[in-house]
Amino acid sequence: MHNPLEPCQTLNPLDSVVIRALQPDDAHLLEEFLSRLSDESRYLRFLAIIRHFTPEQLERLTHVRPDRDVALAAVTTSQRGEEIVGVARYAGLSDPRKAEFALVVRDDLQGHGIGTELMQALIAIAHDQGLDYLEGLVLATNHKMLELMSHLGFQVMPDVQDPTMRRVLLNLTACTAASAEADPDLISSL
Repeated sequence: MHNPLEPCQTLNPLDSVVIRALQPDDAHLLEEFLSRLSDESRYLRFLAIIRHFTPEQLERLTHVRPDRDVALAAVTTSQRGEEIVGVARYAGLSDPRKAEFALVVRDDLQGHGIGTELMQALIAIAHDQGLDYLEGLVLATNHKMLELMSHLGFQVMPDVQDPTMRRVLLNLTACTAASAEADPDLISSL
C-alpha cells in the first residue's frame, strides 16, 4: 500500500499539487499560507480571526507529536519554490481511539478537490494508525465543509454545548478511505 506521507500523490486538475507531511521547517511556508487566507477562512478554521501568527503558534502547528498527531500539506512547486495551498491535520485526544481533525484550503483554490484529497489521505492514515474515530467541530454556517464531511461519510450532528456548531464524526472501523470516492460534481461545488 502507498504511504500517504510520501510526497508523490498528484492531484487533478492541479497537476502541480502534491500532498506531503507538514515538516517543522515549514513554519515560514505555513505563515505565508495562513497570511493569504481571507479573514473568513481563518475564522472558519480557527474559530477566531487571527491576523498574525506568533512564532510559538507556528511552532505548535508545524511540530506534531509523532505518536498521536499527523499534519499534511498540499503544496505546489514553482520557480519561487514550494508553496502550501492546503493543510489537514489531526491531533490525538485523551481517548487514544479518537483524534480531532482540522482542514483549510487557500481561498482561490477551494472547489478543486484539494480538501477532499487531503481528508482522504488523513482518513487513510488515521485508519492505518488504528484510530477508531475522527471528529471535528464545524460552524453550522460552514455549509461547504459540512457537505464535504457528509460526502466523506462523517455523521453531522448538533453540538450539545453550542447550537452554532456541528459535531462531525467518522467511525473508521465502519468505513475506509477507499469507500469515500471523490464525486467530481461535488468537488466542483466545494
